[in-house]
Amino acid sequence: TSNREYFSLFFGLISFFIIGLYDDKYNLSANKKLSVIFFLLLFLILIDENLLITKLYFSFFSNDIELKKFSYFFTILSILLFLNALNMFDGINLQVGFYSLTIFLIFISKNIFPIYTFIFILTISYFLIINFQNKGFLGDNGTLVLGFVISYFLIKSYNLNASFTPEEIFVILSIPGLDMLRLFIYRLLDGKNPFTSDINHMHHLISRRYNNIIAFLIIQGLIVFNGILFYYIDEKLIVLLLNISSYILIFLIFKKECVKNLEDYQR
Repeated sequence: TSNREYFSLFFGLISFFIIGLYDDKYNLSANKKLSVIFFLLLFLILIDENLLITKLYFSFFSNDIELKKFSYFFTILSILLFLNALNMFDGINLQVGFYSLTIFLIFISKNIFPIYTFIFILTISYFLIINFQNKGFLGDNGTLVLGFVISYFLIKSYNLNASFTPEEIFVILSIPGLDMLRLFIYRLLDGKNPFTSDINHMHHLISRRYNNIIAFLIIQGLIVFNGILFYYIDEKLIVLLLNISSYILIFLIFKKECVKNLEDYQR
């Protein structure tokens, strides 16, 4: 690992922590936060070219997809979307912490940045204890740091030693991503800003019918189920379709819990 790569990792970590901390305290507007993160990611990619996604190779396509001029846009957009999805996923205790721990356990099983990964596993494990006790919360700085590190490790391992395939990355990140996509579409169709807050996240829907623990168990169970499908079914296109279908099925089961207007619900 070169000095430039170390710099990109630690400068990114510190920068995302500061941005998140500032956002937690002063509540940055979505546009300002996106702009700052966009230019930060561009800076990091310019420093470390191994953070740039230049091609995609799916098992069900015979040829690689060369991104060429769209490489920078695709890479930054992918990271931005995951950062936002992880932030939106952080709605109940344990959810993002346990989800992140699962991803880092996958990293350690593939020997990806083993020392750093082990440190994050220990840190997240301790956080889960205090989060369960309602004594500590991630906030925006926590989700931004975790989102950046996960993105960094995934892209690096994908580019340098092909430890992950695009299908595997999709499966790992799909539940927060699909929930974000559904919410964005729902808000846009409702004439709202896609970054508007609401209480129609998947964990909200399940919690309203049951409770936060049941919501946590169902969502984490869905993530694990999709992972099992990926590792035991050879036809990856089928896996991706089943992955999307399983999310849609859970949503349809709890669709009646959607709230049209937050103010009406609070009354």
